[in-house]
Amino acid sequence: MKNLKRETVYLIIIIISLASVAIRIQAVKAARGKTIVSFYEEWKKAGKPVEVQTIEAEDIPVYAQFTVRIIDGRLARGFVTGEVKNALREGQEIYDPTDKSVVCARLKSIGAELDMDAGMFPVEVEFVNSRDPGVAFVVCAHTSTLHNVLAVPNEVLDIAGDEYFIWKDENGLAKKRKVVIRLRNGYGAIISEGLQAGDKVIFSGQSMLEDNDRLLVVDAGETDKKE
Repeated sequence: MKNLKRETVYLIIIIISLASVAIRIQAVKAARGKTIVSFYEEWKKAGKPVEVQTIEAEDIPVYAQFTVRIIDGRLARGFVTGEVKNALREGQEIYDPTDKSVVCARLKSIGAELDMDAGMFPVEVEFVNSRDPGVAFVVCAHTSTLHNVLAVPNEVLDIAGDEYFIWKDENGLAKKRKVVIRLRNGYGAIISEGLQAGDKVIFSGQSMLEDNDRLLVVDAGETDKKE
Protein backbone atom coordinates (compact mmCIF):
# COMPACT_ATOMS: atom_id res chain seq x y z
CA MET A 1 0.00 0.00 0.00
CA LYS A 2 2.82 2.36 0.91
CA ASN A 3 4.56 1.57 -2.37
CA LEU A 4 1.36 2.35 -4.27
CA LYS A 5 1.02 5.71 -2.55
CA ARG A 6 4.66 6.49 -3.23
CA GLU A 7 4.25 5.61 -6.91
CA THR A 8 1.12 7.76 -7.10
CA VAL A 9 2.99 10.75 -5.66
CA TYR A 10 5.87 10.27 -8.11
CA LEU A 11 3.40 10.02 -10.98
CA ILE A 12 1.72 13.28 -9.95
CA ILE A 13 5.12 15.05 -9.77
CA ILE A 14 6.08 13.76 -13.22
CA ILE A 15 2.74 14.89 -14.68
CA ILE A 16 3.13 18.38 -13.16
CA SER A 17 6.71 18.66 -14.45
CA LEU A 18 5.69 17.63 -17.96
CA ALA A 19 2.80 20.06 -17.89
CA SER A 20 5.14 22.89 -16.80
CA VAL A 21 7.52 22.08 -19.64
CA ALA A 22 4.66 22.06 -22.13
CA ILE A 23 3.43 25.44 -20.89
CA ARG A 24 6.90 26.94 -21.16
CA ILE A 25 7.31 25.60 -24.71
CA GLN A 26 4.01 27.15 -25.74
CA ALA A 27 4.96 30.46 -24.10
CA VAL A 28 8.28 30.54 -25.97
CA LYS A 29 6.57 29.76 -29.27
CA ALA A 30 4.02 32.50 -28.65
CA ALA A 31 6.74 35.00 -27.80
CA ARG A 32 8.70 34.11 -30.93
CA GLY A 33 5.59 34.67 -32.97
CA LYS A 34 5.29 38.27 -31.80
CA THR A 35 6.91 41.09 -33.77
CA ILE A 36 9.67 42.69 -31.75
CA VAL A 37 9.54 46.46 -32.27
CA SER A 38 12.53 48.58 -31.25
CA PHE A 39 12.64 52.37 -30.84
CA TYR A 40 14.79 52.49 -33.96
CA GLU A 41 12.16 50.62 -36.00
CA GLU A 42 9.44 52.91 -34.63
CA TRP A 43 11.50 55.96 -35.66
CA LYS A 44 11.87 54.55 -39.17
CA LYS A 45 8.09 54.21 -39.48
CA ALA A 46 6.70 57.21 -37.61
CA GLY A 47 9.74 59.49 -37.71
CA LYS A 48 12.58 60.21 -35.28
CA PRO A 49 11.42 62.66 -32.57
CA VAL A 50 13.40 65.90 -32.95
CA GLU A 51 13.22 69.53 -31.95
CA VAL A 52 13.48 71.88 -34.92
CA GLN A 53 14.04 75.63 -35.00
CA THR A 54 13.92 77.99 -37.95
CA ILE A 55 17.10 80.02 -38.33
CA GLU A 56 16.79 83.74 -38.97
CA ALA A 57 19.45 86.37 -39.59
CA GLU A 58 20.11 88.58 -36.56
CA ASP A 59 22.54 91.00 -35.03
CA ILE A 60 24.97 89.27 -32.66
CA PRO A 61 26.92 91.25 -30.04
CA VAL A 62 30.56 90.26 -29.57
CA TYR A 63 32.17 90.42 -26.12
CA ALA A 64 35.79 90.28 -25.03
CA GLN A 65 36.65 88.69 -21.69
CA PHE A 66 39.59 89.68 -19.50
CA THR A 67 40.67 89.29 -15.89
CA VAL A 68 41.02 92.11 -13.39
CA ARG A 69 42.25 92.09 -9.80
CA ILE A 70 40.86 94.32 -7.05
CA ILE A 71 43.38 96.97 -5.95
CA ASP A 72 41.35 98.93 -3.45
CA GLY A 73 37.62 99.02 -2.83
CA ARG A 74 35.97 99.26 -6.24
CA LEU A 75 39.12 99.83 -8.31
CA ALA A 76 40.54 96.88 -10.24
CA ARG A 77 43.32 96.48 -12.79
CA GLY A 78 44.01 93.99 -15.55
CA PHE A 79 45.49 93.58 -19.02
CA VAL A 80 44.07 93.19 -22.52
CA THR A 81 45.48 92.43 -25.95
CA GLY A 82 46.06 95.18 -28.50
CA GLU A 83 43.04 94.07 -30.52
CA VAL A 84 40.75 94.31 -27.49
CA LYS A 85 42.34 97.62 -26.43
CA ASN A 86 41.47 99.18 -29.78
CA ALA A 87 37.84 98.08 -29.40
CA LEU A 88 37.40 99.50 -25.89
CA ARG A 89 36.54 103.03 -24.86
CA GLU A 90 36.74 104.75 -21.50
CA GLY A 91 33.49 104.86 -19.56
CA GLN A 92 31.91 101.88 -21.30
CA GLU A 93 29.92 99.31 -19.38
CA ILE A 94 31.56 96.14 -18.07
CA TYR A 95 29.59 92.95 -17.44
CA ASP A 96 29.79 89.67 -15.58
CA PRO A 97 30.14 87.01 -18.34
CA THR A 98 27.39 84.92 -16.73
CA ASP A 99 24.84 87.76 -16.91
CA LYS A 100 25.40 90.38 -19.57
CA SER A 101 22.14 92.13 -18.72
CA VAL A 102 23.61 93.58 -15.51
CA VAL A 103 26.37 96.20 -15.46
CA CYS A 104 28.91 95.29 -12.76
CA ALA A 105 31.56 97.95 -13.52
CA ARG A 106 32.73 100.65 -15.93
CA LEU A 107 36.00 100.98 -17.79
CA LYS A 108 37.94 103.73 -16.04
CA SER A 109 41.11 103.91 -18.14
CA ILE A 110 43.02 102.22 -20.97
CA GLY A 111 46.81 102.29 -20.99
CA ALA A 112 48.39 103.61 -24.18
CA GLU A 113 51.73 101.89 -23.58
CA LEU A 114 52.40 98.16 -23.65
CA ASP A 115 53.29 96.65 -20.27
CA MET A 116 56.59 94.91 -20.92
CA ASP A 117 56.14 92.33 -18.15
CA ALA A 118 52.63 91.30 -19.15
CA GLY A 119 53.07 91.82 -22.88
CA MET A 120 49.61 93.44 -22.97
CA PHE A 121 47.97 96.81 -22.32
CA PRO A 122 46.85 97.78 -18.81
CA VAL A 123 43.24 98.68 -18.09
CA GLU A 124 41.42 99.87 -14.99
CA VAL A 125 37.78 99.21 -14.17
CA GLU A 126 35.65 100.56 -11.37
CA PHE A 127 33.10 98.16 -9.93
CA VAL A 128 29.65 99.25 -8.83
CA ASN A 129 30.22 97.71 -5.39
CA SER A 130 33.37 97.41 -3.26
CA ARG A 131 35.15 94.05 -3.29
CA ASP A 132 37.89 92.37 -1.30
CA PRO A 133 41.44 93.47 -2.23
CA GLY A 134 43.50 90.97 -4.22
CA VAL A 135 40.52 88.99 -5.52
CA ALA A 136 40.50 88.37 -9.28
CA PHE A 137 37.37 88.55 -11.44
CA VAL A 138 36.66 87.66 -15.05
CA VAL A 139 34.69 90.43 -16.73
CA CYS A 140 33.65 91.20 -20.29
CA ALA A 141 33.03 94.22 -22.50
CA HIS A 142 31.00 94.65 -25.67
CA THR A 143 33.54 95.19 -28.46
CA SER A 144 31.49 94.93 -31.67
CA THR A 145 28.27 93.72 -33.27
CA LEU A 146 27.96 91.29 -36.17
CA HIS A 147 25.04 92.43 -38.28
CA ASN A 148 22.58 90.20 -40.13
CA VAL A 149 24.38 86.91 -39.45
CA LEU A 150 23.23 83.32 -38.99
CA ALA A 151 24.16 81.82 -35.63
CA VAL A 152 23.66 78.38 -34.10
CA PRO A 153 24.61 76.95 -30.69
CA ASN A 154 27.58 74.60 -30.55
CA GLU A 155 25.31 71.73 -29.55
CA VAL A 156 23.81 71.48 -33.06
CA LEU A 157 27.20 71.15 -34.78
CA ASP A 158 28.27 67.71 -35.97
CA ILE A 159 32.07 67.83 -36.10
CA ALA A 160 34.18 65.40 -38.14
CA GLY A 161 37.87 66.28 -38.13
CA ASP A 162 38.19 69.82 -39.47
CA GLU A 163 34.73 69.80 -41.05
CA TYR A 164 31.44 70.99 -39.58
CA PHE A 165 27.94 69.74 -40.37
CA ILE A 166 24.42 70.46 -39.21
CA TRP A 167 21.23 68.42 -39.53
CA LYS A 168 18.32 70.08 -41.30
CA ASP A 169 14.65 69.26 -41.60
CA GLU A 170 13.96 69.36 -45.35
CA ASN A 171 10.35 68.49 -46.13
CA GLY A 172 10.15 66.19 -43.12
CA LEU A 173 13.37 64.33 -43.91
CA ALA A 174 16.75 64.55 -42.15
CA LYS A 175 19.54 66.04 -44.25
CA LYS A 176 23.16 66.35 -43.11
CA ARG A 177 24.69 69.49 -44.61
CA LYS A 178 28.25 70.77 -44.51
CA VAL A 179 28.70 74.32 -43.21
CA VAL A 180 31.56 76.80 -43.04
CA ILE A 181 32.22 78.52 -39.71
CA ARG A 182 33.03 82.22 -39.79
CA LEU A 183 33.50 82.64 -36.04
CA ARG A 184 33.09 80.32 -33.09
CA ASN A 185 33.43 80.60 -29.31
CA GLY A 186 32.31 78.62 -26.30
CA TYR A 187 28.66 79.53 -26.83
CA GLY A 188 27.99 79.17 -30.53
CA ALA A 189 29.08 79.62 -34.12
CA ILE A 190 28.45 82.09 -36.93
CA ILE A 191 27.79 80.24 -40.20
CA SER A 192 29.04 81.82 -43.44
CA GLU A 193 28.18 78.99 -45.88
CA GLY A 194 25.78 76.07 -45.94
CA LEU A 195 22.96 77.76 -44.03
CA GLN A 196 20.31 80.24 -45.14
CA ALA A 197 17.71 82.28 -43.33
CA GLY A 198 14.54 80.22 -43.04
CA ASP A 199 16.33 76.86 -42.89
CA LYS A 200 14.95 74.45 -40.32
CA VAL A 201 17.77 73.15 -38.12
CA ILE A 202 17.49 70.17 -35.78
CA PHE A 203 18.41 71.39 -32.30
CA SER A 204 17.99 68.10 -30.42
CA GLY A 205 17.37 64.47 -31.28
CA GLN A 206 20.22 64.16 -33.81
CA SER A 207 21.58 60.92 -32.34
CA MET A 208 21.30 57.88 -34.66
CA LEU A 209 20.00 60.04 -37.51
CA GLU A 210 20.81 59.08 -41.08
CA ASP A 211 20.23 60.99 -44.30
CA ASN A 212 16.61 60.82 -45.46
CA ASP A 213 15.30 59.55 -42.12
CA ARG A 214 11.71 60.60 -41.50
CA LEU A 215 11.30 63.19 -38.76
CA LEU A 216 8.64 63.65 -36.12
CA VAL A 217 8.91 67.26 -34.98
CA VAL A 218 7.97 67.75 -31.34
CA ASP A 219 8.45 70.55 -28.87
CA ALA A 220 11.50 70.67 -26.58
CA GLY A 221 9.68 69.18 -23.60
CA GLU A 222 8.44 66.16 -25.53
CA THR A 223 11.89 65.60 -27.06
CA ASP A 224 13.51 65.51 -23.61
CA LYS A 225 11.10 62.78 -22.56
CA LYS A 226 11.78 60.60 -25.58
CA GLU A 227 15.59 60.94 -25.64
